[in-house]
Amino acid sequence: MKRFFLFSFLAGFIMSLAVAWLYPLPQQKRFSSNIEVLTNGGRQEDFMIRWPQDRVSLPAAPERVSSVADGSVFVLADSRSAASAELFRLRDSAGNVVGLASRMAGHGSPGRRGASSSNWVLMIPSRGSLLMSQRDSADVGPVQKGGQWVLPAMTRGFWNAGTRYRITAGPAPGGRGRILRGTGEFSGLTGTYTETWELEKLTAKGRTDGRILLSTITEARP
Repeated sequence: MKRFFLFSFLAGFIMSLAVAWLYPLPQQKRFSSNIEVLTNGGRQEDFMIRWPQDRVSLPAAPERVSSVADGSVFVLADSRSAASAELFRLRDSAGNVVGLASRMAGHGSPGRRGASSSNWVLMIPSRGSLLMSQRDSADVGPVQKGGQWVLPAMTRGFWNAGTRYRITAGPAPGGRGRILRGTGEFSGLTGTYTETWELEKLTAKGRTDGRILLSTITEARP
């Protein structure tokens, strides 16, 4: 499992660096940061990803690495575990594209709830980057169906129990994930975050549209 999780972290981080260099973000424009100063200390900043439009297609999968049908997620798996790496455009809470985000997950039993953990790298060229880590309450990583890898949250069945899932389940107090490190403007900060998936549209053909909400609370590292 360590090998798979290491792969997912390194693959996602390398992809983020590569695409941040190559991908044409809109003029590298810096928007005003939507930060709320909290009364009990720290600051809150929320980010958003819209699916499927914010997924960034990846290059051809390397040898022994699979991908979902549209090429947006890399998967490395055996019969007992799997790791996945995917890349998104990152938006601020106002919907402006401000950078890129990679999500890297390790799945002990792909598709089983409570059996995965994940890392996020948020890269905002004009500000810096954040590395975040969590345990997952629901596995939104690829699962194999009919010999192909598919994304559960992109299917009707995943949403049978509701239209909103909080994915983060620890390890920080309150079931929040941990912000491990930052660079640039985020250097010297620590904190927590939550990842929430919201379904906004389900078509007659079973296609889903929605958004991923990443809510961060940061403060100066002691």
